[in-house]
Amino acid sequence: MEGQLAFCPACGAPQIRVSRPEQPLDVPEKQSQDFPHVFPERPFPPSGGLALSTGIAWRDFIRAATPLAAVTGILTVPLAPLGLFVLLPANLIWAIARYRRDHPPAIRAGQGARMGAVMGVLSFGFFLACFLVTINLWRTQYREMMIARIHEIAAQNPDPQAQQITQWFATPHGFIFLTAIGMSTILLAFLVIGMGSGALAVALGKARNRP
Repeated sequence: MEGQLAFCPACGAPQIRVSRPEQPLDVPEKQSQDFPHVFPERPFPPSGGLALSTGIAWRDFIRAATPLAAVTGILTVPLAPLGLFVLLPANLIWAIARYRRDHPPAIRAGQGARMGAVMGVLSFGFFLACFLVTINLWRTQYREMMIARIHEIAAQNPDPQAQQITQWFATPHGFIFLTAIGMSTILLAFLVIGMGSGALAVALGKARNRP
């Protein structure tokens, strides 16, 4: 239909005119402030202090264990069985007790075993240094003593092949190889006794603290 006609020429119905706003209606600022703002929930970041408290502060433990490991390693040279089976467990328990003064969270048995392994390595380091200094000062006496021991073992075994192998240990290369085997065995003993003592110390500490 033409825009100027008020009624339809066919049915006579009035023409309805609808006007559209040129611009969209703006929501008043005051009305938009009446609606509550909903923000998405954000997870809290993990607490760094809690993560640190559940682990071992190795720097503090090593600081507490180093003087005791020095005593253990040095005294193990003249007192090998006593240093391994008495001094190492006793000083390890003392080191863990000193560590717990500044770090009260509970220590698990596995953590105690790792602390014992570190204590064993530190003690062996001092033992090895003291042992090397000792054999360097008394090199001749130490070599004569070891060679005499090797000949004594060879004399007790009548097998010619076994005697030949035993005599090889008296050579310079065999003597170095025998010393390396002995140091590896002592290191293993430090680790095993340290790990067992650490786990046992933590277990006994938990049992003592139970009501």
